[in-house]
Amino acid sequence: MIILDERNYLKPELESKGFSIFDFFENHQVMDLKTFNALELKRRGEFLLVDTQTILNQPPSAQEGFKAVMNTFLGAVFFHEQSNVKAHEWVQNEAAFLTKIIGEYSLPMPQLNWTMLSNQLQFFWNLLEDQRMLQKHMAQFSVELDQVLQNAEVEMVKAKKIHEMLIPRRTDEIKGVSFTNKYAAGEGGGGEFYDLHQTPSKVFQIMVASQSYLISSALLGILGQHREKDFNPAAFLNDAQAEIETINGAKKKKSEVEVTVLELDLGTLELKLHSANKPELHSQLNGRIELDRDKAYKLSKGEKFIVFSPGFIFNWKEGHPNKNIHDFLKSHEKLNASETLSELFFQLKEGKESQFLTKDATVVVMEVNRHGIHKV
Repeated sequence: MIILDERNYLKPELESKGFSIFDFFENHQVMDLKTFNALELKRRGEFLLVDTQTILNQPPSAQEGFKAVMNTFLGAVFFHEQSNVKAHEWVQNEAAFLTKIIGEYSLPMPQLNWTMLSNQLQFFWNLLEDQRMLQKHMAQFSVELDQVLQNAEVEMVKAKKIHEMLIPRRTDEIKGVSFTNKYAAGEGGGGEFYDLHQTPSKVFQIMVASQSYLISSALLGILGQHREKDFNPAAFLNDAQAEIETINGAKKKKSEVEVTVLELDLGTLELKLHSANKPELHSQLNGRIELDRDKAYKLSKGEKFIVFSPGFIFNWKEGHPNKNIHDFLKSHEKLNASETLSELFFQLKEGKESQFLTKDATVVVMEVNRHGIHKV
């Protein structure tokens, strides 16, 4: 509780009537108006007792400052002499605008008013005690929650490290086309995953990048369902988008998600894009490729074609903002797919103190066998 009583009128007057504020508020402060007005404007679970004359003795600017700070308090009660008509009028005039005024008392006053004041202070004392108890529980809960999150973060780091160790590189050879991909874990939330789905004449590459573990897990489940039947990229993308909207719909801050589906015809070597977002694609022969859903790209025999995930591009720009990816690939064009991946990820991790990248990163290298049988 704070008492505004610059003329030392209020506290002696109350105690002379046998009414001790110590019975209700052990931790109280007596302030002058200048100190009070210098308090930060923030919500307070505190009660205010005011000698109205303290306010009237100050210039209008100080009175306006008082009003602003007072409205951040839990409540305020004003006191003044019965003969002080000006003080009474000031409270009455301000009561409609200062929402925290809960009482006005003129001294001396009858016993009934003392009882009413006592009941008011007792009510606010109990309210403050309840708030203090709640704050104590919230503080304890915050400590426990921090510990849980720290433990979860440690376990997530372990899981990501194991994941990175178990699948550092994967190679699939499908009808004269090799698919080699590498993944590296990042510190950020969510993650990336990459998968291949093969049909008799086509290979579908599915890459998902999300800020949400929940969305990533949900999309993995949807992909599993679609792999069990004839894979239809449009149907998979529709189900994936519906799931993303459902999960994001309940969140104030929406998670960014990119779902990429690339279709490679194993006979014609035509590469098609089915998703709305455009992935970063590079050919060591032709540079960066702008692929969209209305135009296919035809791979050549012996060509290395590289797909970069959103996370890889983010990490590359963060660590090498002035280095062009295609120039780098061109200068390393004699490397095989595995060596190319190793060199790319070495560049990402070079100079980083953390064992992880900032975000998950995935790169896929497609290479067409020079001696494979494909339609011309």
